[in-house]
Amino acid sequence: MMPISIIKSNNFSAIILTAIFFLLFSVVLSSCSRSEGPQPVKKTKRPIKSGPLMDQEYVKIPSTDELGVNENDPKALALFGDRYFENGRYVEAIDAYKKVLVLDPNDIDTYNDLGLAYQYLNQPDKAIETLRKGSELMPSYQRIWISLGFVYASSRNNPEAITALRKAVELGPDTPVGIEAQRMLEQIR
Repeated sequence: MMPISIIKSNNFSAIILTAIFFLLFSVVLSSCSRSEGPQPVKKTKRPIKSGPLMDQEYVKIPSTDELGVNENDPKALALFGDRYFENGRYVEAIDAYKKVLVLDPNDIDTYNDLGLAYQYLNQPDKAIETLRKGSELMPSYQRIWISLGFVYASSRNNPEAITALRKAVELGPDTPVGIEAQRMLEQIR
């Protein structure tokens, strides 16, 4: 995670809490954008292990083949990418999101999610490029503007962050995204 420089306070606790908030906020935004539920999962019996040193194999996300995900279905792939994203597996999420955009180059949610995945892999230039492309594709999509503002703010590019966040507010000041964008703007100023 990148430190967030949009807080004027020198209080380390506030910075940490804000960073955690942004992470949770982006995961919530990513997961609530998909309209369909996950594809059915094939049932397999695996032994359950417990304890602090749980074998990582048991928390592994199954592959698209194991889940029976149709790799020609962009919605199914996007949901699969979201599962990786939610589990902090950003490289795998990026692979899934790229496949989605090959199949559906107009999927604005996927541009947003791909941009955020790049951000969490500490690749802000790719994040900005992806989010910009999505914002050009659909300038009225409020969520991509708050994501762009977040990435710019994280990169300490406050003028661009302010521009993107103002656009998010302008598109719906009374929506949850607009309210959060306004709160972020107040942190930058």
